[in-house]
Amino acid sequence: MTSLNEAKRDIQGFITSGLGHTYAAAYLFLRVTDVERAKAWLKQLVPQILTAESWRKNDQPCAPGEERPPKIYPERIISIAFSFEGLAAVGLSDATLRTFPGEFQQGMAAGPRSLGLGDIGTSAPDAWQIGNPASEPYHILLLLHAGMDASDSSANQAEIQQFADEVVAEMQGVDVVYTEFAYRRYDDKEHFGFKDGISQPRIQGINLYDGDGKPIIDSIATGEFILGYINAFGLFPTVPVVAWEDDPNNILPLYSNPRPSHPLSRAGHLKDFGANGTYLVYRKMTQNVPAFWQFIREEVERMDGVASVERMLWLASKMVGRTPNGDPLVPDVVALKHQNDFNFAKSDADGQHCPFGSHLRRTNPRDSFHPLGAEEAATTTMKHRILRRGRIYGESLFDLEKLDSNNAALLGSLLALEDDGGERGLHFICVNASISRQFEFIQTNWANNPHFNGMYQSKDPIIGDNGYAEQPASYMHIPGDACRVRTRPLPRFVDVLGGGYFFMPSLTALRFLAQ
Repeated sequence: MTSLNEAKRDIQGFITSGLGHTYAAAYLFLRVTDVERAKAWLKQLVPQILTAESWRKNDQPCAPGEERPPKIYPERIISIAFSFEGLAAVGLSDATLRTFPGEFQQGMAAGPRSLGLGDIGTSAPDAWQIGNPASEPYHILLLLHAGMDASDSSANQAEIQQFADEVVAEMQGVDVVYTEFAYRRYDDKEHFGFKDGISQPRIQGINLYDGDGKPIIDSIATGEFILGYINAFGLFPTVPVVAWEDDPNNILPLYSNPRPSHPLSRAGHLKDFGANGTYLVYRKMTQNVPAFWQFIREEVERMDGVASVERMLWLASKMVGRTPNGDPLVPDVVALKHQNDFNFAKSDADGQHCPFGSHLRRTNPRDSFHPLGAEEAATTTMKHRILRRGRIYGESLFDLEKLDSNNAALLGSLLALEDDGGERGLHFICVNASISRQFEFIQTNWANNPHFNGMYQSKDPIIGDNGYAEQPASYMHIPGDACRVRTRPLPRFVDVLGGGYFFMPSLTALRFLAQ
């Protein structure tokens, strides 16, 4: 294995960067129709894929007072990932396919997995737009990013459309099955009106310096997000492997993982297909914005007798765990260096500020996780982090900036919300080295667990599988000085319209697939 710094030219840049300088994206779901032509196209595509190499000419530490070289931002970015069926379609042997983890082989829509994820009722896979088990499977997910104008969404949309058209025109041996367009707002708000994507893990050996140019000291083990490196357990993650004889051109590195994860293998007999790759989770999620704010309004009226903008924002923020502008619910938010610079054990151990059941505290409990102590809780949390890479889609139902104004005009906007029939939501995409231990664990054991953190009948109020008639009701519990507040049963505010699991190979593995 080469050093991580050298390996950056082999790692897809989508893994290590949120590509925040781009404002538009397109996700192309492809099906292989002619294997040889598809491999020829893939061979031409590989040199165009963005790697994890630094965007600076020199990324070495600077002397005191010395300015770091500026970044040269890539304007058009291509990334690629394969479904399990896609890897089979481009010729991976059955023996190699069976070295992938079970959750990747089964897929997100498989019964045992979809139930745990809460993909039931209106979110059941048989109603999905993308990845519906009754449809022919897609094989490849091509991710395109472009559009760098924070003030002109139309220009960004035109740019990503032109980019997608040009990429499609060069395709061979594949058909486009679905095309999904997405974007990010300049303020990073999602459609309920809250700033999103604030808490992102920093990867050891990849994210070296913070925004002030100082070395990062709280990064998470590389192997949590990139295969071939030590993870948070001090182990090398299990990787898919290829038999020596299946790599006649000697493209892949020798499998040298000291963990005996393939007991039937002989020393020097396997090649490492997974090194510098990772797994992607994709979910198309629709947000019922009118239902969310109607529930907030009705709850405030039930508690206070009348709806007020202050109390509506209070309740919505308690459910999310942050205020609309992204500030966390902690005692001294003004003193924070940035919006992710906080923990709970010392500042909010009893959940008086940020409730245990809030979306933020469920998906990233940090150092406060019953019944563990602060240090053990923080260590446990670090073993279940994900890198989020998603974007929103659809037109906003109301002026989301108004949520930061906290004035009387905002109340009128929220009270007048009506369903316009438009589809809006989030293309959720995350990066993790273990789908089961990271993404699935968070969704199943934290978001959809009614007893999370010692609670009772309380699931994630934002992304939980609430409101399903065949399950016990779920409530939002808000601790208070005199008594706690408990809402009425929570409906489901976010439904799943599609999804899938993907493997994102290294550039070396891509060259192997293209041979």
